[in-house]
Amino acid sequence: MPTKAHTKAELIALMRRFIRNQDRGISIRLFCEAAGLNKAHFMDIFWYRNVPLTEKMQIRVSKTYEAWRDGKLAIMQNRNRTKFVDYREEARPRILPTTQLQMVNGSIKIKVGMRNIDDYSQPPILEGDDYAGTA
Repeated sequence: MPTKAHTKAELIALMRRFIRNQDRGISIRLFCEAAGLNKAHFMDIFWYRNVPLTEKMQIRVSKTYEAWRDGKLAIMQNRNRTKFVDYREEARPRILPTTQLQMVNGSIKIKVGMRNIDDYSQPPILEGDDYAGTA
């Protein structure tokens, strides 16, 4: 089932969280390679925001992010230690048990469960434009 591309504002917020996360499991260079983009152009669009996000880039980045989040992308390494991105036949998302704080009706509740590490759709409680933490 094909997924719908994220809205521009949604995708910019997701990619800014993606760039900030140092434990994302994929380098920005390899992510851009999978999306068919240049790393400098990717950073100009999503980090520096001095280039507008076109519909074509929105679709490419959205599809690549969905594939990464769902575990369909794998980072492979050649014998000469060069890394490349490969698509898996069977998806294997990175899932960990987590404990999170969540705002519910103005009060903070503890949420316990399993979470996909590569899913940036839930913003942290204290997220602002310059907040560099992850939940």
